[in-house]
Amino acid sequence: MEIKSVRCLCFSPTGTTKKIAESITQGIRPEFIEMIDITKRAQRNGPPLLGEDDIVILATPVYYGRVPEEILPYLTLLKATHTPVVLVAVYGNRAFEDALKELYDIAVEAEFIPVAGGAFVAEHSYSSKNYPIAQNRPDESDIRKAQEFGAAIRKKLQKVESSGHLTAITIPGQSPYIEPVNLNMIKEARSVVALTPETDTSKCTQCGQCAEVCPTGAISPDDVTQTDRWQCLICFACVKICPEEARQMNEPNFQSAIQALQQNCQDRKEPEIFF
Repeated sequence: MEIKSVRCLCFSPTGTTKKIAESITQGIRPEFIEMIDITKRAQRNGPPLLGEDDIVILATPVYYGRVPEEILPYLTLLKATHTPVVLVAVYGNRAFEDALKELYDIAVEAEFIPVAGGAFVAEHSYSSKNYPIAQNRPDESDIRKAQEFGAAIRKKLQKVESSGHLTAITIPGQSPYIEPVNLNMIKEARSVVALTPETDTSKCTQCGQCAEVCPTGAISPDDVTQTDRWQCLICFACVKICPEEARQMNEPNFQSAIQALQQNCQDRKEPEIFF
């Protein structure tokens, strides 16, 4: 099978999932690359046209063991014609649980052929100086393994005559999927407290970078100290990008949960690959 084009659909609020996906694409070495960023709602105008001659990468971070709810409506609109797809789930060194299996089921329903899957580790969204979780990952080793994964995909596809000769891989996971208990608890907590990162007005320069990176437009561009708690994904993209460290999550119970997460996720986990 000739490898001409790779189209990569990527949801990546903090940029680490995109970095992994780009490294995999580099390993595949196609003639043509299209990176389709679906991080912001405004970027999801409609599903791309996909054909049998394309190779598609679906890359997403793991939120509470699952594919982020934010992009499920978009992903379920995708339609393929037995297009080979590579599934990528990026998690913060805790567990990817059923996220890759859920992505697999979405792909099969859309008539993709899953030819490879990978669960990669990146710095956890909630990682901080005080509570580092997989800090600075993906590192050089992660990037190299992602590129090697891409090279292995290329080798596999070159061995078959066409996409019609491909068979789908199997992905571990349970069905029905794991219930995202923590996410449900967060939704309930929001009815009582404003569970979003807050702005320290003494540090904030109103540069607007936090509003610019927010996937849902939850932060007002006119006054970045105002955040719509019902739209906030708690992805911490605003916290990561703030040059003055003015955005922080100050809710005590949430801070305690981050501390416990850091203590339980200290052992380095490595990428898991499925062919």
